[in-house]
Amino acid sequence: MGKWDAEQSSRFGVPEVELLEYVYGHTVDTLMEKFRQPGAGFFLARADGIVAGCAGYSKSDDGIAELQKMYVRTEARGRGAAKGLMTACLDGMRDDGYDRVQLETVSFMRGAIALYESFGFKPCDRFREIPASLQPITIFMERKL
Repeated sequence: MGKWDAEQSSRFGVPEVELLEYVYGHTVDTLMEKFRQPGAGFFLARADGIVAGCAGYSKSDDGIAELQKMYVRTEARGRGAAKGLMTACLDGMRDDGYDRVQLETVSFMRGAIALYESFGFKPCDRFREIPASLQPITIFMERKL
């Protein structure tokens, strides 16, 4: 996921090291700790016996659910994995008592943006500081649950 994102972002002048540090600075252990917290969840989609994608959510610093690490492998796209992951996350957020969810994406992820819009997400104001190199391509979105 990080490798693909870095390759795509570099086309927009985003330094690979900066993107990887900002978005992918976690280790497996710190991610597991984050998504095991109360009010968080992490889901995998499988297709043909392999992991096709993943998505998770956790509580933001403002107490709002934040969709994170949403990714479907290129070869698994168009087969419903993203819709299934989104549905599982939204259901988990509702079960955990959230009333709103936010996410951060980038402008070149057109398929992801279309998915988010199909689930009712709308652009919103920036809800966190981001590196200057990422600002021109970053989009913040939210929806009520």
